Amino acid sequence: MKVACILAIHLPVQVEQHSNPSLAKHPLILGGRPWDSGVVLDCCSEATATGVHPGMHLAQAETLCPTAHFLPSREKAYRIAHQALVGAAGRFTPTIETAGLGFVYAQVSGLERIAGSDTELARRLSIDTYSTSGLLAQVGVAGNKFTAEQAALAARPGDGCIIPPGEERSFLSPLPLYTLPADPEMCRRLAKLGINTLGALAALPRTAIVHQFGPYAGPLYDLACGVDPRPVQPEAPPLVVERRRVFDDPLFDMPPLLAHAHQMATELGEELSQQGYQAEGIRLQLRAGIKVYAAGGPVKPPSADPEKLGRLAGRLLDQWLSAEPDRTNSQIEVGALTLYSYPLRPAYLATTQPGLFAQEQPSHERLREVLRGLRTRFGELVVVTASLIGPPPPRPVEVTTGPDGLPKALVWRDQIYRVASVYESWRERRHWWGRPVERDYFRLEISNLARPTDDAGGRQVRVVFRDLRADQWLLEQRRI
Repeated sequence: MKVACILAIHLPVQVEQHSNPSLAKHPLILGGRPWDSGVVLDCCSEATATGVHPGMHLAQAETLCPTAHFLPSREKAYRIAHQALVGAAGRFTPTIETAGLGFVYAQVSGLERIAGSDTELARRLSIDTYSTSGLLAQVGVAGNKFTAEQAALAARPGDGCIIPPGEERSFLSPLPLYTLPADPEMCRRLAKLGINTLGALAALPRTAIVHQFGPYAGPLYDLACGVDPRPVQPEAPPLVVERRRVFDDPLFDMPPLLAHAHQMATELGEELSQQGYQAEGIRLQLRAGIKVYAAGGPVKPPSADPEKLGRLAGRLLDQWLSAEPDRTNSQIEVGALTLYSYPLRPAYLATTQPGLFAQEQPSHERLREVLRGLRTRFGELVVVTASLIGPPPPRPVEVTTGPDGLPKALVWRDQIYRVASVYESWRERRHWWGRPVERDYFRLEISNLARPTDDAGGRQVRVVFRDLRADQWLLEQRRI
């Protein structure tokens, strides 16, 4: 396998400086004005040198870098630039995986005839990226994703770094230990033992590392040795697509909030339709003063219809208002509104069932017709066999909860997963053939501590539930 990592560092900053070259004269911070209550989205290297980093409050960023120029973010422009980055790689290969904004992997095995040597391929990727988007990209080419990423980080802007086959371990050896997506506590304990580089870690026996730090340390050890079996996964849709509105003057009435929520839902639906995805759930988040409120719910059946998403967003607004009975319309002071859709799935997964129950004829007649066709093609036992195939049963899982009772981490298949976000929760109580069922469900986004958190391969959306009667946590093995 041969992988190219294309990395446009500080993509939002590059987009703003490309559209207005005069911005390059001063430090640049994106996310809003210093007096806004938002956080830093991105910043240039000069601002980073002063201690500014993404996620920091804008007022704090101004204190650290008072000479910086502050601009509100233009998310649509950044997405367009990222798609141009993907398009540049798409001229050489269709197997492309987005790992983050301005960060993609491409499967480039066997392209020597059309792209030349690895050095020529990296050069052409850099040139095509700059010509289509104005982005200076760093390209790394290696035998696996982790090594290619580190090679891209080592390359100069607009240039490439090539790691020949068999030299992955020697290239990674001098890199610091924090290069790995490891738990900081693991790095601290290793540093106390004098192990500060990937080469020093790779020199130890793998069994000793696993015995000392647990099963999740095994894949980290493999990365230090230059072994990364993860394939490039082009089919994986993003876990979340979002739209955000920040209001300079807080909104006090429900009608404008509903109008903004409906417009955001329309934009989400249009983007999902263009990408061929459907939302299985949405989540609305409001910032009122220093407080943040959130409400979420499923989309049944999954859909990208803007009208349907808009109606659901309106219901979530009503839920928020009803949850705050002491508030009246005149007391609402919403400074920001964010709408998320999650988790995404390919739209073609929903194309079979609607066709089965077409509206032009009664459903039972249509069903008989389809069953006759199935028996003719596959035999009498096909329906019986299919009916015996059910979803896999839930699997017991270890879950760690916080003081609020929400899951914080779980252990599944000998891997430790951190809970990055709780999308929604609900309680189910019913009698099932005389056996009472009482469960608390949680739909979670989890990230594997043994993989980069911004890597789609290490992030999943799963559903866990606690059986209140048995006091046991279980994981739904099917995707819900």
